[in-house]
Order: sequence, then structure tokens, then C-alpha cells
Amino acid sequence: MKYFEGYSNLSYISANEYKPYKNLTAIICCRVYRNHCKFIVGINGEKCPDKCICAYYWNPSISDIICSRTKIPPLPIPIIGNTSLNFCGNDLEELPKNTLSGYNDIQIQLKIDGKDLKQTANPFIYCDDNITMEFQHNMSLQAIMARSAQLLHNNLNAQCPDGCSCCFNRSTDYFAINCTHSDMQFYPDLPHSIPYNATLHLDKNRIASIKPSLGHASLRKLYLFENQIVDFPFHLIPKNITHLDLRKNKLETLDDQVVDFFRDREGSTKRKIELSGNPWTCDCRAKSFLSFLRQKEPLEYIAALDRCNIFPSGTCPEECICCLDNSTVPSMIIDCKSKGLKAIPLLPTLISGESTLHFEGNFLESLPSNSLPGYAKLAHLYLANNRLTEIDQLPENIITLDIRNNSISVLNKQMRDFFDKRLAANSQLKLQLSGNPWTCTCEEKDFLFFVRSSKYIENLNDIYCGGTGKVLNLMDESDLCPSGLVHYVTVAISFMIIISTINLIVYFKQPLLIWFYEHNVCMSLAAQREFEKQKKFDAFLSFTHKDEELIEEFVERLENGAYKFRLCFYLRDWLVGVPIPECISQSVKDSKRVIILMTNHFLKSTWGRLEFRLALHATSQDRCKRLIVVLYPEVENFDDLDSELRSYMVLNTYLKRDDPNFWNKLVYSMPHVNVQQEPAPEAIELSVINPF
Repeated sequence: MKYFEGYSNLSYISANEYKPYKNLTAIICCRVYRNHCKFIVGINGEKCPDKCICAYYWNPSISDIICSRTKIPPLPIPIIGNTSLNFCGNDLEELPKNTLSGYNDIQIQLKIDGKDLKQTANPFIYCDDNITMEFQHNMSLQAIMARSAQLLHNNLNAQCPDGCSCCFNRSTDYFAINCTHSDMQFYPDLPHSIPYNATLHLDKNRIASIKPSLGHASLRKLYLFENQIVDFPFHLIPKNITHLDLRKNKLETLDDQVVDFFRDREGSTKRKIELSGNPWTCDCRAKSFLSFLRQKEPLEYIAALDRCNIFPSGTCPEECICCLDNSTVPSMIIDCKSKGLKAIPLLPTLISGESTLHFEGNFLESLPSNSLPGYAKLAHLYLANNRLTEIDQLPENIITLDIRNNSISVLNKQMRDFFDKRLAANSQLKLQLSGNPWTCTCEEKDFLFFVRSSKYIENLNDIYCGGTGKVLNLMDESDLCPSGLVHYVTVAISFMIIISTINLIVYFKQPLLIWFYEHNVCMSLAAQREFEKQKKFDAFLSFTHKDEELIEEFVERLENGAYKFRLCFYLRDWLVGVPIPECISQSVKDSKRVIILMTNHFLKSTWGRLEFRLALHATSQDRCKRLIVVLYPEVENFDDLDSELRSYMVLNTYLKRDDPNFWNKLVYSMPHVNVQQEPAPEAIELSVINPF
């Protein structure tokens, strides 16, 4: 055989007899034993190990390496055929690392007695370690030495389940338990928590239910494609799961908690769930799930509706959820609540049974025409919390109408008659009207009778009149339409109250104005307009030398008071050497007011009477009544005055010094310096002297 060394592509040699040659890779067969051939060296340069038989079988085309050693040597790679490795009947304790030459080419099976096998040379079994994975797969399939055939993994903290392979995926950092296509009827037992990210593959089995365990609760990914799962309650969802594959099972719905768990939320963990291929129900008890299904698997949602066969396919509005309610009579429910809609969309036409539209919490301002597809066939219409202002067109077979919390103020006679006719046709008619600003006037009294006589209106005590807040049901016709006598009496009483108020204001005008001025209230009404703005003094104080002791309180009250009036009096302001008549005339001319202190001494004083006369003449010349007479209690009559002055005192008012309100009246009679507008000539006649 030495002569064939140079033929590197030679695969097969048939001979009657031969002498082996150590460097020949070809397979040599004896004609006597045609189906039993041997090879000495593999194409990788490794020789057939001692105590091993390296054989080749034509049918089937398999290279078989049979060893009986306790340690595994490097293996030769046959030039042709698939490779089978057989270590049965030896004391093998461990498998080699997958880097050992020749082991990656073992493609068919690995036959090993597992009674003394403890673990692989690696701390983990990696999913790309073909030799170890093949060993594990064959051990499970062939059930060799069943009592010890299961491998204890560091990652799993337990034995790898029957019919499964367990390995660590180095590319994803996930620990994988692969039980795919294992004909399993029961969920595998995972008794201990798995410390690594774990993935469980159970695709294409016959599992009908999930078994809770610590290992199950540790799963991050669970694949149940093509099983027989009929229920998956929330408490069986692993809390850290990120991917759940439920395709092609027998599920009809999922709990609301499961739906909420997998619903996408901003800032929350992204979780993926696959749902296609299940016989999902369209029952309204699963409405939350149907909404979720429409979001995640639109085609599955359409298939669920088609399965119920309640209306033509594809006609459910895009913004709404459609479902079947079988709680009483078969009924289709179209749920469009709180979708921000301004109009009712095209509705599906029910094949049989009743249809219900929930349209609460939108922005509907008016009802559509009965020509809108599906609208005229509605039996139950819920329109609470919208923006309706009137009700005009309703489905002809309406049974329930909820128009609470809208802006409707009137229910016209046409609609009232419509409801009465519907009641005659169907005794189950229900109407909800509360939360609207109903008009409660005499013109709408028929609406009051309608509400009180209609037995089908619910929550009567929650229907209020707009504006007044009164309960409509508790009102009488007299409350809406008062009699004419009451109306006229009310008008008459109101008129009398107005007249009396005006008279009181006119009668008490001056005290009111004084009080306003004193307290700085309504100054535009209380303050008098001042005509002479450029006068040097606010008032000339006229008195006799015998009454000098009276001056002190006037100076204190008027000059040092709140208004700081400027006073002129002879003791301080007259120049020495100027004639008295000239001083009197100039003081009267330079002052806005002249205050006469009318005492008995003043009546008998020649100079006092002169000052009185000059002030009186100045008042008559400029038509501004500037004279303020302060009458002291000691004066009993005016006999000492001449006829002109006496006539003035008799025909005009004056201030009495013993009046309790004397100082307030005097201050109000003084110039009102805060008023800036010029008066009309006729207003000047309303001087401060007339009111007293």
C-alpha cells in the first residue's frame, strides 16, 4: 500500500490481501469482507487511536470509530462518509473541549455509557459546542442508562428536562433550554430559579397548560409556537419576560392584567408578545383584549370579527372597537368612547340582532342624518359628555338614549312625540337627560309635563333648570308661569321702592354728601366743583376784637386739620398802616369763602357789619355764594342788623355753632381743592352756604 501514498485524492482501495501503510488516508477493503473496510489515517493527519477500530460501512455510508479508552484522544477525519463515535462499554468520565481535532465532524450520533460521566471539560455547555450538544441530544433520545442520563448544569441548577438540550448562547448571553419538537404533553419541570437570562423553547409540542415553578418565573423569553395552550393567566406570566410567543395555540382571550402587562408604555420595559394563529373570540367581555389585539395584530383582530359573523368584514370603524355581546340578546357593540371624534363615523350594518354605539366623551355637536350607513339601525345610543345643543334625528328603533352632560336646553315637540310613539312600540325605552341646562320658562311648560309624566326617563331628580339650579321634577306650572296679578304687584312694589329710595336720597342728600366727603368715599359725587381756583386764601375769618379767643379753635381745626385750609384774619394777615375798609375789601376779594362768626359782639360791631355787607355784595356780584355764617347760641335775634343784613339772615341758611356735626358741615362748606373740573355756570349756584 506504500505505493499509493502519493495519491491524495484516492478514497477507496479494494484488495484480496494487503499490508497496512501508516500514511495512507484511503479506505481499504478486502473482497472477502466487502462491507467491512478500515482506514488508518484521517485527512487531518491523525492516526486511528490504539484500542480503537476505525471502520467504514458502505450501506449506509458511515465511518465508525469504536474506542474503549477512559480518555478521549484526537480523532482521525475519514476521507468519505458521515462519522459515528462509539464509546460504549468503557469508563469514560468526561468529554473533551470542542476544539479537539476531529470532533466537529461527528454528524450522526454519539454513543456513550453515561453511568460514570460527570461533566464536560467546560464549566458551561455552549450552544455552538456541537460534540457536547450531540451527546446530550442522543442521551435523551436513546435513554441510555436512564437513571443517570441527565446532565446537571451549573446554569440550570437542576437536570436538563427530558427531551431537551440545555446550553449557554455566547452571542446573546442567554441560557437556552431547547425542547422544540419533543412531543411533550406537559410543561417541563424547572424547580429552581435560573440565575442567568433564560430562554425556553417549547415550539411544536402538545402542551395544553403552564406549570408554575421557580425556574418558569425566571424566564426572559418563552416560545410556545404550535402547542395546545388554552389559557395563560396573569399569575403565570414571568415578571421579567421580554418575549412571549403564543402563536398557533388554542387561546380565545387573555386577561386584562396580561393585556396591561404587555401594553406599550413610555419609559417602561419593552415586551414583545406574538398572538397570531389562535381562535380569538370577539366577545365583549374581552373588549380590552380586542383593543390590544387590534393594536398588535390587526389581521388577527379582523379574523376574530369575521369568525363571529355579525357584520360584513372590514366595516368596523378604524377608531372604534367592535365586539359581540351575548349577555341578553345577541348584540353588536361599537365602542368609540373618548377617541376625540367630532362626528359619528360610518357604522357596520348588523347581520342579525341589535347594535349599540358608545360615543361618550367625544366632541359631537350634532347628530348625523339617518342616511348614514348603520346609524338608522342602532338600538342603543350613548352620547354622554359631548357638545350637543339639540336632538333632531334619532334611529327609528331606538331603545336607549343617553344624552347626559351635553348643552341641550330644549327638547322640541317633535322629539317628545317621537319618544311617546317609541314607548308604545317598546316598553323598555330608556332616556337619560341629566346634566343639561334645560330651559324652564312658561314657553317650555310642555317639557315639564313631558318629564313628569314619562316613566321611561331615568334619574328625574338629577334634571335641573339651567341658570336657577332648581330640580325640574319638583317645579309646578305656577313656578314657570306666574299669574298676571303677581306680576303687576311685583312691578308696582318695585316702582314704589325705587320712588321711595329717590325721595330718601333727595331728603338726606346733604348729610350723605357730607358723610361721603368726610370719609373720602364717592368723591366725584361728594366734592363741589370749585370756580375760583386762583384765590390766595381759602377763607377770610371775620370776627370782632372781643371774640379773639374764638379764633384758636378755627385755626387748629381748619389750618392744621386733614385738609390744610389757608385762613386770613386781621390779627395775622393785615398790614399795619393800611386803612381798615381797604383791608376788609382786599381780604374778601382774596378769599374763596368768608366765615362770619355771628356773636352778640359782632352784631354790635360797626366793622363787623361792614365786613358782612362787603362779603354779601361780593357774593351777589360773582354769583358764587361764598358767605358762611356761624351763629353762636347767645344770639337770639337779628334786631341790631340793618334791614339788608337782617333779610339775608332770615332768607338764607347758616351754621349753628352748637350743632353736634358743626365741624363736618363747616369743612364740607369750605373749598373742595381736590376737584379739578371747571363747573358749569348753573352749578356755581349750588354753593356751600345754601344747604344749611
